[in-house]
Amino acid sequence: MVSAKEIGSVVKELRRVNRMTQAQLGDAIGRSADAISQIERGVNVPTLETLMALSSGLSVPVDVLLTSKDNSVLHERRKGLRRANAILHSLSDKDLGLAIRLLEVLVERTER
Repeated sequence: MVSAKEIGSVVKELRRVNRMTQAQLGDAIGRSADAISQIERGVNVPTLETLMALSSGLSVPVDVLLTSKDNSVLHERRKGLRRANAILHSLSDKDLGLAIRLLEVLVERTER
């Protein structure tokens, strides 16, 4: 079971990766900066509706918000994947195509 603090920690990390303030994230999902602060600190557990909005506002699947960072040996890998996912979601269609091609080349190179 993922705790409110763990969800808040992931939200805060993703908000920072997206270079957003709490006010900007709040505006994007129809919540106040104070509500975002309370979620990030683990004071309030976000409702399903808020989790869906956060997922959209942070450009990540909902399950990323519900993944415990502290209980996993794969913490650093998950952190990197969340960051990469957020970055990819922020790219234009043209730049996303280029990023995908670069990743494909990297995979081909490592398979040799």
